Amino acid sequence: MRDPLDCPNCRAPMTAQMLDTVGLQRSVDVDRCDACSVFWFDSTEDLRLAPHAVIALFQAIGRAGKARNALASSCGCPRCGRTLLFTHDLQRATRFTYWRCPQGHGKLITFHQFLAEKNFLRPPSAQELERLRATIRQVSCSQCGAPIDLRKDSACPHCGTPVALIDSQSVARTLRELEASPAAPAPSVTPTALDDAQIDALFDLSRMREQDRQHDVLAVGVAALASVIGGWLASR
Repeated sequence: MRDPLDCPNCRAPMTAQMLDTVGLQRSVDVDRCDACSVFWFDSTEDLRLAPHAVIALFQAIGRAGKARNALASSCGCPRCGRTLLFTHDLQRATRFTYWRCPQGHGKLITFHQFLAEKNFLRPPSAQELERLRATIRQVSCSQCGAPIDLRKDSACPHCGTPVALIDSQSVARTLRELEASPAAPAPSVTPTALDDAQIDALFDLSRMREQDRQHDVLAVGVAALASVIGGWLASR
C-alpha cells in the first residue's frame, strides 16, 4: 500500500484503504478523510470497485459519522496541486457532483455524492417527510452541514442538496451481487431486514426527542445499515 495523500480540503493525511476492483487491476488504494467526509479516487477507480469494496466504503461512511470540517470554496489536486474543477455527472439516471483534476489525476467526492453515484439514495416519501417534520423538525445537510428547517424546506437552503434517505433496497442489491460470488453462503440479510433496521434507527423517538438538536438523517440511516451489514459480513 502506498503512503496516503493529503486531503484536498483540510490538508491533513487521509486514510488509505486497499480495495478490490473488477477488471485487469486487482486492487486500488482509496483515500478517505472522515473529518471532511470525502473520498479521493485516482482516475476512474470508483467506477471499477467490486461489490464488496463498495460495501466496505459504505461501512466506513457509517463509522465516520457527521463531517467536522466545512468544504472549502476551492481545493487543489493532491497530486499536482491544480485547482479541482466542480463537475456534474450522471450515472444511470442518478445525478451527482464531484471535483476533478484538470490533468486527469482523479476526483474528490463527498460521502453523500458517492452514495448518490452508487444509487444508494432516494427522496423521502410524503409520509416519511411528515414523520421527520413531526419528530425532529430540523436536520443537518449531509452535504455541507447547514441546518434544514423541515417545516418549510425539503432541500438545503445553502447548497441546494435535497433531503435524502438511504435506499436499503439498492444496498440489498449490492449485497446480493456479493452473495452471488463463488463459495458464498446462503443469504442471511434480506431487504426487509434492512428496511426495518433503517426505519427503527431513523425514527428512534427516544434519541431524537430533543427538538433543538440537529440530526443528519442520512448518517443515521447509513450507520444503521452498516451495523447490520457488519454482522452479516462477520458471519461469512
